[in-house]
Amino acid sequence: MIENELMRILTGGWVAQATNVAARLGIPDALADGPRTAEDLAEALKVNQSALTRLLRLLAAAGILEGRGERFALTEMGALLRRDQLGPLAALYASDYFTASWAALEDNVATGEQGFHHVYGLPVFDYLAGEPDKAAEFNAGMAAGTLYFRRVPEKHDFSGARTVVDLAGGTGALLAQVLRAVPGARGVLFDVPEVIAAAGPHLEGLLDRCELVAGDLFAAVPDGGDVYMLSRVLHDWDDEQCAAILANCAKAMPAGARLLVIERVAGADALLPAAFDLHMMVMTDGRERTLPEYRALLGHAGLTIEYVTELPLGMSLLSAVLETT
Repeated sequence: MIENELMRILTGGWVAQATNVAARLGIPDALADGPRTAEDLAEALKVNQSALTRLLRLLAAAGILEGRGERFALTEMGALLRRDQLGPLAALYASDYFTASWAALEDNVATGEQGFHHVYGLPVFDYLAGEPDKAAEFNAGMAAGTLYFRRVPEKHDFSGARTVVDLAGGTGALLAQVLRAVPGARGVLFDVPEVIAAAGPHLEGLLDRCELVAGDLFAAVPDGGDVYMLSRVLHDWDDEQCAAILANCAKAMPAGARLLVIERVAGADALLPAAFDLHMMVMTDGRERTLPEYRALLGHAGLTIEYVTELPLGMSLLSAVLETT
C-alpha cells in the first residue's frame, strides 16, 4: 500500500542508522564465519544482549541479516558490510559531522549555504585537516567505496596504453587495478604533496612501473599520457573550477589520448546520483551532473565523449577524446 511505502521512506533514516551501527560494532565481521545467536554475539561484542537482539531483528527485516531459528546469519548484502568491504564507508556515513551537516539541510535549501559550512564555519577538507582521526576515517571510507575500481579495466580497453595518468588519484588504488590488468603499461600517480608522500606503501610491487608526481590540478598536469583518469574529482568542484581542470587535461593530452571521467551521472530516475548530488550540496560546493552537463563541460575544453558505460555503486565511466579539427 502507498501508505506503507511512504512509511518506509520516513523510517529509512532509522534503518540506515541501524545498519551503520552494525558496521561500527563489527557485527558483519563477527558473523563472517557463520550464524551465531544474539547471546553469543553480545558476549563477543561486549554489548547488551536485549538491545542487540532488537537491532538484529531490524537488520534481518531490512535484508542485511537472516534469522535461522535462534541464530542470525549474513545475507549476501550484509556480507558487503565487513570491514574489508563497505564497512568503513557505512561507518563514515554515520559520522557526527556527516549527521550534523545533513541536519542542516533545511537551512541549506532555504539559504543556499552548504550544510557543513553552516554548522562548522569552514570547508569540510579544511576541517578534516585539523582532525587527523576523522581524516583517517574519511580516507578509509573513501577507499572502501572504490569497489567499482575493479571493473574499470574490464570496461575500458587499456591494451594499447603505454602511460596511464591517474589525476588526483589518492594513494593509487585505481591506478594499481589498471597496472595489474595491463602489465605492459607504466603509471603516473598525480596528487597533492601530502597524499603522494603516503602513496608508496599502497603501490607495493608496482613502484618500478609507477612514477609519483606531486602537484596541483589547477596549475598543470603531467603531459604525454595515453590515458588520463579523473575518478570522483569533478563532482567536488563548481563549473568554473572543473573547466580549469579539464583545460589542463586537454593541454597535456597528445593526439589520440583519452580522458576517463568516473562519476555518478545524474538523471530523472537515477536515485543514487540524485542522493549523492544532495550530499555534495550539503558537504561541498560540488555537484553530480547530468550527461548533457558533462558534454558541455568537456566540450568547452575541446573534448568529446565517445562512450558512456555503467560501473557498480551507481558510477559511470565517460571516455572522452580531443576534438579533431
